[in-house]
Amino acid sequence: MVQITDIEVIELRVPSERELDLDPTNNNCLIRIDTDAGVSGIAEVDSLPSVIKAIVEAPPRINTLMGLKSILLGQDPTDINGLWQKMYHHTSYCGRRGVVMHAISGVDIALWDLLGKLENKPVAELLGTVQQRQLPAYTTVYPLGRNLEELQQALERAMEYPVRALKLAIDPFWRDEPELGAELLDAARRFVGDEMELMLDATASFHSYQELAPLLPALRECRIQWLEAAFPLDLIDQFTALQAANIPVGAGDTGLTAPAEWQPFFTEAGINIAQPDISWVGGFTALKQITSMAAEHNCRLIPHGWNTDLTLAANLHFLAVQPKAEYVEFSTSTSPLRWQLATNGPQIGPDGMIERPTGPGLGIELDDEIIQRYRVA
Repeated sequence: MVQITDIEVIELRVPSERELDLDPTNNNCLIRIDTDAGVSGIAEVDSLPSVIKAIVEAPPRINTLMGLKSILLGQDPTDINGLWQKMYHHTSYCGRRGVVMHAISGVDIALWDLLGKLENKPVAELLGTVQQRQLPAYTTVYPLGRNLEELQQALERAMEYPVRALKLAIDPFWRDEPELGAELLDAARRFVGDEMELMLDATASFHSYQELAPLLPALRECRIQWLEAAFPLDLIDQFTALQAANIPVGAGDTGLTAPAEWQPFFTEAGINIAQPDISWVGGFTALKQITSMAAEHNCRLIPHGWNTDLTLAANLHFLAVQPKAEYVEFSTSTSPLRWQLATNGPQIGPDGMIERPTGPGLGIELDDEIIQRYRVA
């Protein structure tokens, strides 16, 4: 039997003088699982690396307050479902949601990568029957700018990629200046033309349906495919109110974690599109549960993905086994980790599609020199 011999958390940091924003890619967190078979699995987590490191390496205190390494050392890495349940149970006094679930997510993804390498199969083939060889891509435009010149520059950069859809990520000033927001949205539609599909990410900028209402006519006029993250996640009643607007509503990409945390967004908020981040919700193992929940409530599932090629590959493998081809988010972050961490990252083809990796595991090869260059000791 193969056994887990070590779990390592690797923090990568790109020196930067820019102000804090919504792009996490300059500060990356890798999780590596080693085995006595000489095979390793790798994943990344969109979270606080120092906290993830503490959760992995914490010594056990009691049966339900254990660090992940103390739970997993010596275990069979191929029993992924069993290990997920062990991690969930043995961290239950401090976990079940939030940052502990982030750490569990990274371990789970690394275990699937490891299993694929042990069996010489891509993760998609381990998850089920592959139904999609390639997926349609969209890019996210952020920052969008607050005047027409900045907007045009942002859209020109985004349209350098041959995509059929763009997601516009707005800033909170749209809440206070809805007329300007409507003007920018109309200008964006005219600039990209009628054939380009547009989505709007509100980045949780609104606190109530009433604040958002002045923008709804512009959203309809510009044929927005979905409205994402309209409100902070605690305001479930406002998501419910938004259903009256008859615009597809997406949620989850601003922090929902374990499957149980998603339930009220299906049953009460009635969201139309679930947008889980695989590195927050519990990895592939939990994402399969959320997929079943979404299907039960006739809700589309389109994962969040703003990190490096490791997350992109994970999303491609997951989407490849779904019966319907859904969008995959292609990060256009300017961080060197986005473009240099992997030596074989998936690319958008001229038809706007991305092929899933076909190598063992996630199918992603990392550049050790880049890891060493940006590694935090």
